[in-house]
Amino acid sequence: MTDENSDIVISLRNLSKKFGDFYAVSNFSLDVKKGEIIGLLGPNGAGKTTTMKMISRLLIPSTGEVWIRDNGNLELLTNRSKDYLLDHLGFLIENPAFYDHMTPKQILSYFARLKGYPKKKIRSRVEEVINMIGLEGWIDKKVGTFSKGMRQKLGIVSALVHDPEILVLDEPQTGLDPKARREIRKLLLKLKHQGKTIFLSSHLLYEVSEVADRIAIINLGNLVAFDTIRNLESESQDSLLRIQLLTLPVDIPIMRDKLESIIKPHVGMKNVSEIVSYNSDSQVFEARFNGNLVNQGRILKELALNKIDVVDFSVPRTSSLEELYIKLLAGIVTERNPVAEVQAKESAGIME
Repeated sequence: MTDENSDIVISLRNLSKKFGDFYAVSNFSLDVKKGEIIGLLGPNGAGKTTTMKMISRLLIPSTGEVWIRDNGNLELLTNRSKDYLLDHLGFLIENPAFYDHMTPKQILSYFARLKGYPKKKIRSRVEEVINMIGLEGWIDKKVGTFSKGMRQKLGIVSALVHDPEILVLDEPQTGLDPKARREIRKLLLKLKHQGKTIFLSSHLLYEVSEVADRIAIINLGNLVAFDTIRNLESESQDSLLRIQLLTLPVDIPIMRDKLESIIKPHVGMKNVSEIVSYNSDSQVFEARFNGNLVNQGRILKELALNKIDVVDFSVPRTSSLEELYIKLLAGIVTERNPVAEVQAKESAGIME
């Protein structure tokens, strides 16, 4: 099938998966463009893995279609043909499982041969991807001795070893410590700069917000939002501005009132009773505003004119996105799930 949108490499069209009377995924549609990172975000049980499995053909959709680009055209992936379309993709679905008696070198060499990677280049390719993930000292060790995090790293490079154009990664940072998570995020961005397209899922907002070009939010099998982070943030009614003063005032309420009078005319919001609050945990003042850079600049200028000494003046990257995420998830399941807001906050990683 020829098409005008030549930058689209995966097209999901009205995908649904039904188990009995339950829809795990319902009428899910989105397009993934070449060279971008898409983050599929949602709480546990939202339908992320089911969606990934339908792309990889581990599950057959009840209805809907998966299209994958091949030789310039989008081709329909069916359950009976076109296995070659999957060669364009590398998959990590759920927890990777390997034979304990095998080594990374053996496992990755096998996957490379299975995917038709040039035989003469397999050895150097295996060493290359092992170095990417920081397992070079373990290349000849049996996987049975590996930790969960090491197995997860091996799962990621097993999806990468045949040098696919597209990576489909289901919760790739599961089981990793903070240092390893940072390494994986750096690797994902490096692969993007090499021209790879990455479709990854996570139930944690911060994991995808740091790498994704666009975020698709899924809950109860429904796509509830899909856009760039900037556009999603703009849908929120307000953003949070952190203001840390050079010295902590003796009288916090008086300073809060002073900041309120200075800032309120420039926040770009109407019918809001209180703008400024004090966060005693971080010892900073926080001001709500409309997120507009012009308004942010005006606020900073007014603080300077009023001789307010500020050492930190910033908008946390995910502040408004977190709020929107919680609202979207809570809004769609309020009647069906009374703990929706708690689940949303857990997924956003901001539980008190």
